[in-house]
Amino acid sequence: MGAKTTREIAEFVCASAYKDLPSEVIGYAKILALSHLGMNIAGSVMEFGRIVNQYVKAKGGNPDAGVFGAGFRAGVEDAALANGNAAHSPELQDKSPAESMYSCGHWPTVFAMGEKLKLPGSEVIEALIIGYEVASRLGVAFKTAHVRGATPDACSAIGNAASVAKMLRLNVAQTTSALSLAASQATGILRQTGSGAHVVEAGFLGRDGICAAELAARGYTGQPDILEGTLGFGDMWSGCPEFNLPLHEGYVLMRVGIRQHSCCGGAQRNVDAMLDLIAEHSIAWEDVASVEHEINYTRSQILKYDQPATAIETRFSLPHITVACFFDKKVFMPSFTDEKARDPRWQEARRKVKVTIHPDWPEGSHHFDSPVTITLKNGKRYQKIRKAATGDPRDYRFGIEDVMKKYLDCIEFAATLSRARAEQIAEMTLGLEKMDDISPLTALLTYPDRA
Repeated sequence: MGAKTTREIAEFVCASAYKDLPSEVIGYAKILALSHLGMNIAGSVMEFGRIVNQYVKAKGGNPDAGVFGAGFRAGVEDAALANGNAAHSPELQDKSPAESMYSCGHWPTVFAMGEKLKLPGSEVIEALIIGYEVASRLGVAFKTAHVRGATPDACSAIGNAASVAKMLRLNVAQTTSALSLAASQATGILRQTGSGAHVVEAGFLGRDGICAAELAARGYTGQPDILEGTLGFGDMWSGCPEFNLPLHEGYVLMRVGIRQHSCCGGAQRNVDAMLDLIAEHSIAWEDVASVEHEINYTRSQILKYDQPATAIETRFSLPHITVACFFDKKVFMPSFTDEKARDPRWQEARRKVKVTIHPDWPEGSHHFDSPVTITLKNGKRYQKIRKAATGDPRDYRFGIEDVMKKYLDCIEFAATLSRARAEQIAEMTLGLEKMDDISPLTALLTYPDRA
């Protein structure tokens, strides 16, 4: 029997325990943590990462938790804000597909609170898994929010409140209040994609989840039935006044896909299809007459830039992403810059790419095939459909070696940590459950050892 009310979700949070978590879920959580930390460090040197880090540093406050890669500590909410924003900046975040919930909206919260409270790694893992379960199950229940122009990952604010409530050992009534207070702060607007506001939303989710749980710990309250019923959060957010969350049926974390390419999640399988076709048929750009992508209307509202003008817009541009597959071979952070957005050669190349929108196809993020067709100047035509991107567990679940490569590529891009430091961090992360206090790990992440 699933959870149908805010209080029943709180009861699940309070009753869940690390000892009940399957070993494969704990193992995959650590792999996801390593993937996340790489993108967090990479994002700390990017434009939007630096802006929020500077903002947080200027505020001062209690040095509760480290701002990773930035060399200083901040209040716990501000650290979660900065790290969530930085981790989202490269657009490498790992997601579970059905509800498009990204894990970079959760790890900053549990790392920051874990450092503040000097918790063992097992409690950090426990809080992450429980909070992600709550958020993602709500995301599925309220998935029509995506069609209405909201982002379901806003439910991460509620999931983060659940995580922090667990870390603070709140009782059921307090946890119910934490979930309720987080619902008042949950937000996410699909139209913000291609702007800094979209990036920083991941930071808001952590900041607001912590705020909700810490207020609840001090006795602050919210409506105890806020998620369900007429005019409740579900009704307001997605037109779903009722839900039934199967919180005791497996773990959504095992469905999280690990992203390879530094661009919109909705383009990942298109990138893989193009790279497959290029490799299989030895296709050179000078031989290409045109490239066509077919997508649904929902996806067109995200991948919306034919001729992007800025680095962030390039990550949501199928024409730019297509050209990167040919020009750069590896679709990673260096492919998405202001310079390449404005480069006449790239602008001209993007004109070869056509995006066909099918308004009659099913709405949503992943409920349709997305054919990629390359037509050569000699008339030959090659087409491919990838059902899932590489790194998606439905296709191929990444293991430690796969994720280590992504992590080290991110560290190399940032150039703020030595290889020895990076390997030490990786070893500690993959043994996170053995740590009595995660503070030594977060200290290594916070303070760069390269200029």
